[in-house]
Amino acid sequence: MRVFAASLDDIPAWLALAAEVEPLFGPMVNDPGFHDALRSAMADGRALCVREDDGPPGSRLMGGLIVGGHAAVKKIGWLAVSQRWQRAGVGQALVDHMLSGIESPAEISVITFADGVPGGEPARRFYERFGFRSVEPGPLNPAGIPTQIMRWRFERRVTARAVMQHGDRFLMAQHHYMNPVNVGKWSLPGGRVDPGDSDPEAALRRELREEFQLEADELRRVGTYSHRGNIHHVYHVCLPGTELVIDPNEIAAVAWLTVDEVRDLAALKRIFAPFMLDAILAAGR
Repeated sequence: MRVFAASLDDIPAWLALAAEVEPLFGPMVNDPGFHDALRSAMADGRALCVREDDGPPGSRLMGGLIVGGHAAVKKIGWLAVSQRWQRAGVGQALVDHMLSGIESPAEISVITFADGVPGGEPARRFYERFGFRSVEPGPLNPAGIPTQIMRWRFERRVTARAVMQHGDRFLMAQHHYMNPVNVGKWSLPGGRVDPGDSDPEAALRRELREEFQLEADELRRVGTYSHRGNIHHVYHVCLPGTELVIDPNEIAAVAWLTVDEVRDLAALKRIFAPFMLDAILAAGR
């Protein structure tokens, strides 16, 4: 799934997507003001889209996003995902791509549906997972629906994580997360790259000592991944056995899982981020 800067050839597909969400968003397809705003966003590179099958401009859209604001104050001016592609990671891919182009720190705002609006709860939960918090009521939107203004102080984090493998099993851990949304989710071991770390590899060696009293002999780079605007450097570590000294202040639980078991957790949205399964598959290759 790739995110593209939308072009004028995408306008018919974008309007088809807009038609799907008009009951909640208000009139757009026949609104000249919306057409002008869309063309302006496309000309400025502020209109992002995901096309079905990563197709060429004009292909049917899975979702679209328009970015507004300036420098350190950004706003999500419009975000919609086609009903047939909801809960498939399209919205997250769009916001992740937007965040990759924002200098940190920055304030990001969005106007979404107010509490109690039928059909609006998934949108609020989506933004809350990124870190947005409600700050004040918004105006009625063009569909006459109450809205809520949400804001997020975005500060990019960099982490270093390990795909730890023994045979055909991989170590997954549950950390002590502060955000209740993440409690009980499984993650790759590792943590944040601190200012005192010389590089991500040094940070990961420090994290493995803190979490497992482990001195890793060799770290093989797997790749760099982005998730919710943060950057994650992942390395592969082969271990001779599964016995580890676990610091309970760092780690709540561990499990040695097969790739299929990690896939099952991912399908249930019980892993911290989708890239972790991608990293395990890449390391296994």
